[in-house]
Amino acid sequence: MCRYLKLLYAVLIGLAIFFIIRLVIFTVYFDLFKDNSAWSIFLAIMHGIRFDLSIFLTIISPFIVLLLLPVNSQKFQKIVYWVMYFIYAVITIYLVIDVVYFGYVSRHLAGEFATLGNDYEFIYTMAKTYFWLVFIVLAIVAFFGYFWKKFADIKIKESDNSKKGLIKSAVYFIISGLIVFIFIRGSFATKPISTINAFIIGNNALANLTLNGLFTSLRYMTENKAVSKDIYSFYDNKEAHDFILSLKHTDCSHPFSEIKKPNIVFILLESWSSYYVDAFSGSNMQLTPNLNRLASEGIMFMNHYSPERRSISAIQAILLGIPPMDNIPKLGFGLETIAGSGNLASKLYENGYDTVFIQSSKRNSFYLDVIAKSIGFQEYYGMEDIKQILDYPDYKASQFGWDYETYMKLADALKNKGKEKPFFAFLFTGTTHIPYAEPNKINVRFPHSIDTENGFKNTLVYADWSLGEFIKTIEKEDYFKNTIFIFTADHVLGNFEKQEFPDDFKVPLLIWSPAFKENKKILSTTNHVDIPPTILGIAGLNDNLSEYIGEDIFCKDNTSYSVIHTWGSAAIIKNKEWLKHSFKYMLESNPKDMEQSEKDFLSKILLSYYQESYNIMTKENKK
Repeated sequence: MCRYLKLLYAVLIGLAIFFIIRLVIFTVYFDLFKDNSAWSIFLAIMHGIRFDLSIFLTIISPFIVLLLLPVNSQKFQKIVYWVMYFIYAVITIYLVIDVVYFGYVSRHLAGEFATLGNDYEFIYTMAKTYFWLVFIVLAIVAFFGYFWKKFADIKIKESDNSKKGLIKSAVYFIISGLIVFIFIRGSFATKPISTINAFIIGNNALANLTLNGLFTSLRYMTENKAVSKDIYSFYDNKEAHDFILSLKHTDCSHPFSEIKKPNIVFILLESWSSYYVDAFSGSNMQLTPNLNRLASEGIMFMNHYSPERRSISAIQAILLGIPPMDNIPKLGFGLETIAGSGNLASKLYENGYDTVFIQSSKRNSFYLDVIAKSIGFQEYYGMEDIKQILDYPDYKASQFGWDYETYMKLADALKNKGKEKPFFAFLFTGTTHIPYAEPNKINVRFPHSIDTENGFKNTLVYADWSLGEFIKTIEKEDYFKNTIFIFTADHVLGNFEKQEFPDDFKVPLLIWSPAFKENKKILSTTNHVDIPPTILGIAGLNDNLSEYIGEDIFCKDNTSYSVIHTWGSAAIIKNKEWLKHSFKYMLESNPKDMEQSEKDFLSKILLSYYQESYNIMTKENKK
């Protein structure tokens, strides 16, 4: 066989992997794409080949060079083709992981593997959770290895190494190299193809059908190396700053103003979607009676959104007030090298607060042990500091720790606090994270499994029970009556409830205090980035509207907005309206017949929001 033809077949086999995976995504997550026409879906799938070629040829280009060399050794050819098979196997496994991840967040992998750091135990646990899928994929890879052997064994015609033959080979080499270069760039424009090019379709779902997880991941890693202010430069800085400031409100009414220097306990609940909390969904699942009871005596924010579907993004937004942004690394993964803005815990500490951070997961999960110290927490506790109290079927099965023991550790840490000065405590739960470890018997209501909705529901029942036990334990303490509790979730669960946008980003937000029991539902649109100025407002410390992109939620009204980041695009929600934007193009909007003037207005808010966020973060708005 001609070496060029054999190489072409090898490339086509590799591209087939990407194509099949794209069809799997389309089939498995059909509900995400069903509202689009058959023709637009077909075009999105075909457009995806452009992105597949770009990333695939980037990876295998060294092997293409080796196989095009006028080397007549059949052994050399076999070795190169077997190395390519190994690369194909890795690509297949990565793309299958991407398919699973897609089911949780409706988008592809980007920088998620980077945020795992060296957490090999987590990777091992997730592999066990999806054991059968791992087994099937490895079996398929091994099965095709048999056919690849036959393919690799095909002998190529020896190249003519005469002077004329070498010149001919050189010409073919140059032509092939030029073709590969063009496909890698994916464009004849001055800039090579990027994620943003997929969104020219004008539809977020179709853009994600066009993309593949390998392209988005490698582009994320390469594009995050350099952060340029030009990325978020849509208007004159002063214009963007003044516009965002003009949208903020000054007429604030704090229901807790009579509590001077209150203690503040912030509880970040892992994957507690509003969908599963009766007080916020209006349903009757009866999974969270304790939070429902507190909600009946507290202030509920019915339209609160997480800015992204990742825990570290929620923590970043809540503790720093910085929203997740494309081309900007996350907290703990480089953000600290460019962020010059202040942060919540430091401000509270500087104003006389004790600060405590505790999470149920391991101390170094997301590097939170280092992060907590660097942003103003004086005490930090993780899984290694928490002792087992209850009997569980398997105590070690909970990869992210047990909520009950974590709450009791916090109760113990707060025993001697609140006497001479107030405290700010931040607790991040973890039992409701997949894989769902079976909790203590009294909280198992459904047939348990580590990767099903019933498994999640059991852990949610347990997590809510643990919360109730925490409140019972600390209500005897002197500091209790002078304490304000804030409850919200890092992000939605995402993979079981079938929610339409933007409800698929909606999480509970409840503010409750034993000193102020009043059931109140607030309908203004809020976001995690609003939490730092809100807490500072509660503490009587925030007098600078421009210090955070967010706004004190007690100042907001029905003209307020919330911004959600979906990587490669973003969305702004205002009342019942929303608009998605790729940072270059407007995408979908609701209602579909929205006036162009309103689209332009929402677009300006969104783009100014990101420009001002970047400028606040890097202190550009102070220059």
